[in-house]
Amino acid sequence: MNDDTPLRERKRLATRRRIEDAATALVEKHGFDQVTVEDICRDSDISRRTFFNYMESKDEAVLGAPPLALSEARRAEFIAEPSDNLVRSALEHIAATHEEAESEDIEAGVDAAHITTVRQRRHRIVAAEPSVALMSIHRFREQSTLMHGLVTEHLERHPADRKLPTHPLPVEAAVISGLIRESVWMHMYRLTHCPPAEDALTLVDTGAVLTTLTKELSW
Repeated sequence: MNDDTPLRERKRLATRRRIEDAATALVEKHGFDQVTVEDICRDSDISRRTFFNYMESKDEAVLGAPPLALSEARRAEFIAEPSDNLVRSALEHIAATHEEAESEDIEAGVDAAHITTVRQRRHRIVAAEPSVALMSIHRFREQSTLMHGLVTEHLERHPADRKLPTHPLPVEAAVISGLIRESVWMHMYRLTHCPPAEDALTLVDTGAVLTTLTKELSW
């Protein structure tokens, strides 16, 4: 445990992880539709009010942060910093957002093995339950719209970063955000369906696989 982390923050992170632990364990055992917020509160030893102080919904407790999420600082940096490869830049910031959140938890005393356990449960739940997979897709689409806005804002601020100057800027932003979206989606698929021993690609590596394929296509 990092003694530099304030006690209040350590308690906050511990409570959030306890909620996520209870939610994923219950849903994996009983199914999403059979688990209520009250069940999660009981197993994590909190009140319903406390639950909604930490989570917007049962969906968030079970699924965690959206895979395309960027922290506020990362969003600002993505928009402000020039880039010769916006797909790579976005994937690096997405990966860093998730890594930083996990590092914050570990520094506050959350066990790294526990974080891995919850992450693996989430992959299994999405793979096993079509309704949860659809929920995940809906959240993913919402985040994709936000990503398109960030890419648009970046290109407006840095016109020299454009690769398709003969096309309208919103179209280029749609192409770039589409590549970002599909890179993250493919990475999620690999994590869910491929044993770790057989697939150690990072999110950025996965993006490189996708963009390398597009270069090989003939038109």
